[in-house]
Amino acid sequence: MRQRLCLPLVLLAILFPGHVMAAAAVYDFRVVIDVSGSMKKTDPQNLRVPALKLINGLIPSGSRAGVWIFGKYVDMAVKWGEVNDRWRQQADLGADKIHSNALLTNIESALARARVGWDKPDPGRKRILLLLTDGKVDVSKDPAKNEKSRNQVLTTSLQALKKAGAEVHSIALSDATDEVLLKQLALETGGSFAIARTASELQKVFYRMFERASKPDTVALRGKEFPIDASIREMTLLVFRKADSQPTILIPPDSPAISAQKPRGSRWRSDQGYDLITVKNPEAGTWRIDAEMDPDNRLMVVTDLKLAVEGLPAYGSPRDMHSVAAELFNRDKKIRKNSFLRFVDFELTHIDVDGNEKKYPLVHTSKREDKGQYIYSLDQKLAEGAHSFIVSADSRTFNRSKRFDMQVLWPVEVRIEPQTQAGVYELKLRAREEYLKPDGMVANVDIEAPDGARDSLGLEYSLGWHRARVETSQAGLYRAHITVSAQNHATEIYDIDLGSFSMLGVYREPPTAQTDVTGAGPASATNEKAATDRGTDWRMVGIVVVAVNVFLMLLLLGGWLIMRRRNATDALLLEDEEISA
Repeated sequence: MRQRLCLPLVLLAILFPGHVMAAAAVYDFRVVIDVSGSMKKTDPQNLRVPALKLINGLIPSGSRAGVWIFGKYVDMAVKWGEVNDRWRQQADLGADKIHSNALLTNIESALARARVGWDKPDPGRKRILLLLTDGKVDVSKDPAKNEKSRNQVLTTSLQALKKAGAEVHSIALSDATDEVLLKQLALETGGSFAIARTASELQKVFYRMFERASKPDTVALRGKEFPIDASIREMTLLVFRKADSQPTILIPPDSPAISAQKPRGSRWRSDQGYDLITVKNPEAGTWRIDAEMDPDNRLMVVTDLKLAVEGLPAYGSPRDMHSVAAELFNRDKKIRKNSFLRFVDFELTHIDVDGNEKKYPLVHTSKREDKGQYIYSLDQKLAEGAHSFIVSADSRTFNRSKRFDMQVLWPVEVRIEPQTQAGVYELKLRAREEYLKPDGMVANVDIEAPDGARDSLGLEYSLGWHRARVETSQAGLYRAHITVSAQNHATEIYDIDLGSFSMLGVYREPPTAQTDVTGAGPASATNEKAATDRGTDWRMVGIVVVAVNVFLMLLLLGGWLIMRRRNATDALLLEDEEISA
């Protein structure tokens, strides 16, 4: 079957003269695994053993690798050396040394031992450190000593790894892990971070770490089938399976089936949860898998025909824009000839945080000096969360693909929490410590009401959060516009526009004005209206009526007495006049 080639593959050897890439780097893997006593709870079945054996089988031959285990002390479980069949045998024996009996969690010493020999960068080797732990830095019962050791990890250890050009890919096997520390190690070295929520997830998470670190060439699985072309010298099929699933069977195009019982020259590595099958010089044509399929199954290949992809980091923020670039190489030489490339479709598949899948074609660059490069610009902003991207190059007789997982987060965490009273919220902000220094962050928040009015919101700092209470008074959509100024761990200052965050407002009547003691002006009118609205006080009316009547009666009595007195006076004067006469 190996002679079944399409014209482009036949012409590869004579049609691709052009830019020559540097030889592919040789990998140097350092695997560092926690064996502290807490692992008895987080990994009760000791699934670190089959997970490490999976990595042992995946590391490319010719690389260098070693394994260290740590608790209070650090031990070399697998001697560092060149990866070959003998090393893999020793690595499997070393994996069986993993336990959960050690005291403490000395991450500082583990990183120091594992990076021995990485004193300065080596352009010929890509340095990868895989770190698995379920805890925090724990070297003593004294919290001050633990904090000192943690600071050493984030200063001395981190700077040494960065100076050596090493990538740290860290895995947390517990929610109690020091996530900030592990993320900062990954972010500042260009690595990645993941959480295995349960031990059963560990193998898949370990593989994804390996995939992110080594970026192996893969062939896309089309259901239970996949094409193998003549340029592939070796293929490794990873099949994840459940405990009660049927045994995996691999069916070549024109040869008897391959299984664990009848490997037929293949290398078959089966362990709890997976089968890892390696076939050298596989027959060209369409192969089939007879097994229960899993979306994390992969087919990795060693091939002269490689796909190179750039532009998709492990971490990003919603404001970042990404441009994907893909190229094909044959024997480390870039393929530029249209007579080959016109048979190839380049495509980007984006799987968003909700699991929705979209496909976008990559188009050939317009730059003459980049001939042979296919690009696509992601002009849409990515929502916070986990995204996956698959870049593929597919023709009638071959395909190549690479998968990239990206975690998208703002470097500042924003929470808007509804309170018990409708239309009232607590707005909270804090710097994510793996990205920014929490001290000195300055936040500015403007609240925009539904009618367009915009007011600045004052924030108070407490318990690590910048916070404020938001009370709405209009029905409709309120928006909090947030900008911050902060410093990253490299002392660079960033001004970050986080955009707007929505809140649903409710209508409230305007508050009543205070009483005007002079009895004049708007306050008096408001109070009179309020009094009217409360209804008539008939008791008070009765009192007023009685008082008025008493007053009138007294007034009439007083008038009668005055008139009587005046008449008496007039009568006396008349009598006096008569006597005088």
